[in-house]
Amino acid sequence: MQKIIKNNSSLFKGKSGLQAQSGLSMVELLVSMVIGLFLLAGVVTNFVGTKDSDRMRDAISEMDGNARSALELMRKTIMHAGYPSIHSKIIDKPFYTDADGPLDNPVCRNGVTLENQQPSWNRKTRDGASDLITVAALADNPCISGVTECTNSPANYNSRALVYFDCTGGGTLRDQRAVACSADPVNGIAPPFQPSDAKIYSTFRVVRNTSSVDDDRVLFCHGSRGGTQPIIENVESIQFLYGVQRDDGSINYQRAGKVEDRGEWESVVSVQVGLLLRSSNDNLLKEDSSVTFYNVLDKKVNISSNDLRRLFRVYTTTVYLANKSSGRILNAGN
Repeated sequence: MQKIIKNNSSLFKGKSGLQAQSGLSMVELLVSMVIGLFLLAGVVTNFVGTKDSDRMRDAISEMDGNARSALELMRKTIMHAGYPSIHSKIIDKPFYTDADGPLDNPVCRNGVTLENQQPSWNRKTRDGASDLITVAALADNPCISGVTECTNSPANYNSRALVYFDCTGGGTLRDQRAVACSADPVNGIAPPFQPSDAKIYSTFRVVRNTSSVDDDRVLFCHGSRGGTQPIIENVESIQFLYGVQRDDGSINYQRAGKVEDRGEWESVVSVQVGLLLRSSNDNLLKEDSSVTFYNVLDKKVNISSNDLRRLFRVYTTTVYLANKSSGRILNAGN
């Protein structure tokens, strides 16, 4: 028997739930696009703002870190200005200045020399657009008595030794030269030179590299026993004030030139340090800053018109000379 199949297309249509649909009108499409553009603009604005904040935060973090490193190194070095060594050999001056004549290169014990280890004339402590400071201290013998070197012998280290290397780390090896060129009257520097000639010098100054695209300013450390070493970059200026102690116990901070003119270096008991750092990014700000100068301690430092989109920050600290009290040199063991 032949089955008759009926057309039930209306039944299938009801089961599938398919309905005829029409597309978006032009007005609806335009409205959707406008809303989308507004939302996208908000996202982009937020992204750009966050990126700018991140750049600013990174720049400040970098400058803060550089300032901490530089100030800590200078503090550790400057605090020992005029250090008399553990043998309490009075040092003539805590700083190398214009009043000092040419420096000899002492001959150390056993023929070891300090050739080319004295600071040159242009590294004397002085005022300037960026100041310069050269600290002098006597060198301790880093090894125990009777030992000519103790580089790899911790048992022979002199636990009392405090200063035997410069700001670059020159002298930390505790080798033969460190012993022979120390203020130790038995094992150190030899006649006709005196233990007071066994000086270590450390110089801090800013050098401007005008040949570079960014006109870099680099803070350098020059050590009499370790050569020259860069500390941090983008230092716009460094300034120093010297605390001269008066008879009444008060401390008066003065520029190096004034201390020099009055011959008061022996009365300096502290040093104020001021650093003006700039961001490494020369286009950090969206527009030129209205601030065209900064006060660093008592010095007004002008900013070049080419750097008005950099960020600048001032950092200061006060360093007290550890071997000074009421203007007098104390025994190093105190």
